[in-house]
Amino acid sequence: MAGKVTLNGLGASILAAAKTELGKKFGDVKTFLKGESEKLAITLRMIIEGVASGEISKAEAKILLNQQKVASAAVLTAAEGMTVIAAQAALNAGLKVVRDFVNGKVGFALL
Repeated sequence: MAGKVTLNGLGASILAAAKTELGKKFGDVKTFLKGESEKLAITLRMIIEGVASGEISKAEAKILLNQQKVASAAVLTAAEGMTVIAAQAALNAGLKVVRDFVNGKVGFALL
């Protein structure tokens, strides 16, 4: 798995955890998973910055994250060899590895 989580390393941390979760299926969706991991990271960085500046509320942060999770799950589920359960497990594993970092930055339980 990924080492220390950083703001700039969110995508790599998410990808590493999702890769571990998927095991042999990773090769089938590697290209998609890389893109979706970075999209999740971009959304999380935007949420962290928006909450810090007061531009994004707690409710808005949760909505934004949920929208990206649904979009990422849809992309991964459409990828060859992926099921809804596998896609969700990969996303959950990726988000779990960055949970403490992100929640600490926004000051509430976003993940």
